[in-house]
Amino acid sequence: MGDDYPANRADDVRLSQRAVEDDDWIAAFLSRQPTCVLGLVDDGSPYVVNQLFVYDPAEHAIFLHGANTGRTRTIVERGDSPDASLTVSRMGRLLPAAMPVDFDVEYASVVVDGEIGLVEDPAKKRLALERIMEKFAPHMRPGEDYDPIADSSIERTSVYRIDVDGWSAKRNEKPPDFDGAYDYETVHDEDG
Repeated sequence: MGDDYPANRADDVRLSQRAVEDDDWIAAFLSRQPTCVLGLVDDGSPYVVNQLFVYDPAEHAIFLHGANTGRTRTIVERGDSPDASLTVSRMGRLLPAAMPVDFDVEYASVVVDGEIGLVEDPAKKRLALERIMEKFAPHMRPGEDYDPIADSSIERTSVYRIDVDGWSAKRNEKPPDFDGAYDYETVHDEDG
């Protein structure tokens, strides 16, 4: 894909005033968020699964990992449909209104489309897993705070690469003093 970003499909966003056309913002959002929902096609039926991920802006690729067995591995290995989508989102404050139909919510989200495949080369798998560790434990160092990734761990881990063909993003943000805005967590206890 070179140095250019993937195709920005902002025109696909229904509420055009919420569409994000800034590719740098999209790349930064993907770099900051911890989880995604990966969507694949399993024998003609949709299959979605939550995943940790890392976005590599230089390669315009998303890397995910999992066990060497399971449904995701089977679907990707079978190769019937290499098409993949994933969505990444962050919920902000709830925005009350007089009428329930007018309630709103702050959010930011990105939808990515591309082709998924297995990373087979052990060195490339190691690099992807190291990137994942850097993202999720940036305050820790391999060899100091935890053991470096062992060859046996690489052998028993599936690493997936999605080459990003296109993306779209949208967000809804209001001023900090929006009347009555509240966080979902503040009205629910941690067990609820």
